[in-house]
Amino acid sequence: MTSSTLGRDRARSATTEGRWVGLVVFVAVVLPLASSLLGLYDRIEHWGKFVHAVDGLCATLLFGVLLLAWRHVEGVDLADELAGLMAVCAGIYFGVMWEIVEFVIDWVSYSDLQKSNSDTMTDLLWNDVGAAIAAVLATHMYCHWLTLRQRQDLSRVATWLVGGPSRLLDRHGFLMTLVAAVLMAAAVAAVWFSGRPLPGLAIS
Repeated sequence: MTSSTLGRDRARSATTEGRWVGLVVFVAVVLPLASSLLGLYDRIEHWGKFVHAVDGLCATLLFGVLLLAWRHVEGVDLADELAGLMAVCAGIYFGVMWEIVEFVIDWVSYSDLQKSNSDTMTDLLWNDVGAAIAAVLATHMYCHWLTLRQRQDLSRVATWLVGGPSRLLDRHGFLMTLVAAVLMAAAVAAVWFSGRPLPGLAIS
């Protein structure tokens, strides 16, 4: 096989990877935006549960495949089952952060994205269902469907994503931790006192 043929095959493989990764990201971003613009949350009962499940699936699928690719290139002794479990945990974390954002929006703007405790919990549960399905799918896809060249392409992406933050944390880990803690404390304080009287001061 000539070098030009190898180059074409590599380019075709990278294009295939870029397409499906881009498609997953596109669905995860566009689905909730389009649902809000078209009013599907109000028009279709339980549409929000479907959106949470699909976005949880997309986030977990991307994390799971990239985790397996990073494990491969770094030679980390991580079993497929543990990688799948880590992907599920990442998907659950994604769902929790989504609900926290909705809570903050409701708190500050007096909206009703979170209509009730049961609405919030069922959103989380549907997100978890999507995460569990995606973890199994990601593991099966990486181990059985992707070619060696496709795995290598994903490994480069995973290494690039991990490499930058890792080097930054190695150099300025303590400072970044301190800044993150201060920002989180300031954000919590700002949200808590949004529309509320400051200690010792009356609000008009």
